[in-house]
Amino acid sequence: MPRKKQKRQRHKKGSVVVSTRNGMLCLRWTYNSKPYYLAIGLPDTPLNRYRAQALADDIKSDISNQRFDPTLDKYRPQSGTPEPETVSTTMIFERFIEHRRNEGTSGQAISSKYVPLLSNLKRFGKDIKTEADARKFVELLRSRQAPLTSNQNLSLLKAFASWAVSQALIETDFFNSIKRLKASRAINPKRIPLTKEQIRAFLDAIKLDRYYYSYHDFCMTLFYLGLRPSEAAGLRWKHINWQRRTITICESMSRGPNGETAGYARQRKDTKNHRIREVEIRPKLYTALQGRYSSEFDPDALVFTTPRGKPIDDHNFSQRVWKRICKKIGIEKVPYAARHSLGSHLLEDGATIPQVANVLGNHPETAARHYAHMVNRPQMPDF
Repeated sequence: MPRKKQKRQRHKKGSVVVSTRNGMLCLRWTYNSKPYYLAIGLPDTPLNRYRAQALADDIKSDISNQRFDPTLDKYRPQSGTPEPETVSTTMIFERFIEHRRNEGTSGQAISSKYVPLLSNLKRFGKDIKTEADARKFVELLRSRQAPLTSNQNLSLLKAFASWAVSQALIETDFFNSIKRLKASRAINPKRIPLTKEQIRAFLDAIKLDRYYYSYHDFCMTLFYLGLRPSEAAGLRWKHINWQRRTITICESMSRGPNGETAGYARQRKDTKNHRIREVEIRPKLYTALQGRYSSEFDPDALVFTTPRGKPIDDHNFSQRVWKRICKKIGIEKVPYAARHSLGSHLLEDGATIPQVANVLGNHPETAARHYAHMVNRPQMPDF
């Protein structure tokens, strides 16, 4: 039986491709219909492939910005210049960030956790080549951060080093033997639950606010359903079952891949922990949602938008709308306090931890850890 002829892999137009010839790395590309070839002079190893890809990216950037040198002198290795033995720690960490992004890590996590740690690595000013370097960097983080934050960064560094070893980008995980600090998990005062009186005062205040009254139903939904802000922002009319008086929570309007918060940069994704849940609509919220609804609405349309009809930017909402109303009633909270409030009140009113976890889309251990706050002090017994 004749062998099938293998299809030649076609690369994206305008790409600079890293390939090999006799075990040595080279680059191939086309510019103005002319094929180009550049031998790099490095054997094919994971580290050298990373260097080759960096050079390929430089050439692609020059082509895009009309800086391309057709003689290729700009891109050839300079004679007499020794090649560095390793790529820098920051370069490898940047590649780790892209790996995590491709694996589905949210843009918010990238911008709030990974990018700040990359900035600290750059400020450290040297590559991490020994365990002593690793310990010195961790000590620097600990001198600037609370124990809980530095422990989170240490976990991220361990994951980074483990991945880099698996990719043959470094030889040894220098962070593996560093122990976490003993740290008490203090409750964030901005996430302590609101009392029922405070919740009513908040909703009354925003309903009468001359600038932000249009966000009343959005805030009401946060309190009544305990949604994450991105879940409430991503709610669509088709998710509401008017007959059963339930809402299915299965999507969110998450931040962009680089942590962008603006409505135009939002990406529709599933929920944070990929769980779908159905929650009951209480009569007051049902009435509020019915007042917004028309049978002529597109089922895929968002339930809540800005006054201009754009997706809600949760960061902008938090800083402008939420903070303004909190200041009016004399409290200092973040939007997640609405979620904490519902979970805590459910537990205090007699719901079980599995029931609360089901409503909020958490694991039972998470629900017990985050929502078992005391809302009202118990009556102390007499003896």
